Amino acid sequence: MALKQLVLAGSLLLGAAQAQTTTMYTISSAPGDAVRELLERVTGGGQAGPDVMLGGAPADLLKTLPAGSRVIGTVTYPGLPGRGSSSTTVYLDSPLLPSQVIESFAKTLGPTWKQADEPFSPVAAQGGFQPGTSTSAAIFYRMTPPQTLRVATQRVENVTQVSLNQQGGEDAERFISYLAAPPQRPPGIVALPKLRAPEGSTVNLTGSGNGEDSVTQTARIETKLSRQAVLTHYAAQLRQAGWTLTNQANAPTASSTIWTYKQGGRDRVGILIIAGTSPYAGTLISQSTR
Repeated sequence: MALKQLVLAGSLLLGAAQAQTTTMYTISSAPGDAVRELLERVTGGGQAGPDVMLGGAPADLLKTLPAGSRVIGTVTYPGLPGRGSSSTTVYLDSPLLPSQVIESFAKTLGPTWKQADEPFSPVAAQGGFQPGTSTSAAIFYRMTPPQTLRVATQRVENVTQVSLNQQGGEDAERFISYLAAPPQRPPGIVALPKLRAPEGSTVNLTGSGNGEDSVTQTARIETKLSRQAVLTHYAAQLRQAGWTLTNQANAPTASSTIWTYKQGGRDRVGILIIAGTSPYAGTLISQSTR
């Protein structure tokens, strides 16, 4: 793709970003039985549906929780017939920071558990937008019996919201074999600079696509910084990675930048767009110029 075409693509994305809207939802209070019935219905309740436990968690998971945790509830999905495997997710709040929650599980799970190395997939090794300091995640596993424990956290005001997923059986055994020997990044996946999130922000990757010698990432960026400050923050890291700014455009609700750089001896063009108001929509594109 030629540079002129990429500049045009950046302009089109800039215009599309301005048209984005945000939908707000509210949750009303309801008696406990009504909440339970609603949860069971939403999560596919029925004979083969999940078991919903409000305010509680299985005993084996309760003893691993960080001190001061407040359990919101647990949802357990039964395994397929004949496989004996189920999936249990505990939702809780913790006064600890996200990184401290992960450290707590690493200590309390014991020596039979291992923490998986990051990243967990070849696509995650690609780089680009990295999670903010308000979020943290980890996967723990043990071989006997085969079991995995996924910990996902997000800081909301003065509380860390934690999602703790426990998986066992054949599904866990297959995933553990993958964690023990993860595949390398395929040749067709383009490597991007790892873009560190602004301090105190929450950044979640919302999409990632790969074409022939190209990559596109989108992310949700929640921060107190202005849109220009977010753009400046990421632009500084692109410069440090050897990218050269060639063009920049600003609109009332979005900012777009065009970059050039070399990778593997080949000329490449990149686009970085920050759009909307916090949470911002971030887009990062890399494309060969051939």
